Amino acid sequence: MSYQLQDVIRLHGRDLVFATKYWQQKLSAQLQGQTSKSLILCNSFPKSGTHLLYQILYSIPGLQKWNDIVSVQALCGVMNTVSHVRWKIGSAPEGSIIRSHLMYCNEVLDVLREFHCRSLFIYRDLRDVAVSHARWVTKEERIFLHDIYTKQYADFDQQLMRSIEGLPLGSPFGSNVSQPDIGMDFSRWKGWIDDPNTYAVKFEDLVGERGGGSEDKRLYIVEQILDHLNISLSNQEIKDKFASYVLSPEESHTFKKGGKGSIGGWKTRFNKSHKAAFKRVAGQTLIDLGYEQDLHW
Repeated sequence: MSYQLQDVIRLHGRDLVFATKYWQQKLSAQLQGQTSKSLILCNSFPKSGTHLLYQILYSIPGLQKWNDIVSVQALCGVMNTVSHVRWKIGSAPEGSIIRSHLMYCNEVLDVLREFHCRSLFIYRDLRDVAVSHARWVTKEERIFLHDIYTKQYADFDQQLMRSIEGLPLGSPFGSNVSQPDIGMDFSRWKGWIDDPNTYAVKFEDLVGERGGGSEDKRLYIVEQILDHLNISLSNQEIKDKFASYVLSPEESHTFKKGGKGSIGGWKTRFNKSHKAAFKRVAGQTLIDLGYEQDLHW
C-alpha cells in the first residue's frame, strides 16, 4: 500500500481552501482594527474521548461548535504541515471550539499563541485506547490502515495487536505506511499533561456514572474546566447542564454501542499476548499516568 497521488493533490486543494479563508479573515480583521480572535482547543490523544470533552464545551454558554477537526495526520496517512494547522485553526469563527489531535511541540504551541487558544487535553487508559483504535480502523474505510488491518489480519486479536505494537515501515513488503507502537505514539502527546497553559483531564474522571465512573468527580472536573475558561456558573446550573445522563454519547460520529464511553473494557479483549506486548511498549507509561502501580496486572 502506498500514498496515492490523488490523495496528495486533494490535500493540497484542501489546504488552499483553508489558506484562503485564513487570509481573508486576517485581512478583514486588520481593516476593521480588530485584535486576534480567541478560540478554545479541545485536544486529545486519538480515541481518548474527544467527543466527551467536546460535548461539555459546547454546552457552555457563549461557546460554539465548529464542525471540522484539526489533526497532525490526514486519514490517508500523509502528515499535515504546520501551515495546514495554522490555516485550518485560523479559518474558524471567533469563540469556536476546535476539536483536534495535535501532538505537543513548539510549532503547535506557536500556532495556539497566535490565536489566543485556551487549550484542554483529554487522555485515557491506553489499553482502552488500543481497543477503541482497532475497532475504529476496521470500521473506517477511509483510514490508511483499514485495508492492512482487514486484509492482512484474520481476526480482532491480531488487529488489536497491531494497535498495540504498531506497524513497521515496509510491512507489508513495499509499503510506505507505518504506525508507531502505542507507547511511542503517546509520548508525542504527553507534554500536554504538564503544560502550564493547558487543563489536562483523564477520560475516566470525566465519564461519570453513565460510563462507570463517579458523578461527583465528573461535576468537579467540569467546575475546573469552567475555571480554566474563566466562566462562572452556579452549582445547580452545572448539575443541570453537565450531569452524565444529560449528554448523549450517540452524537459522536465514532460512537459504538457497548464499546464506547466506559472504563476498563480492555479487560475483556486483552489476552496474555496482548498484555505482554503492552507491558513491553507502554507499561511504564501506564505507571507514569497513574493507571497501574506496577506491571503485575
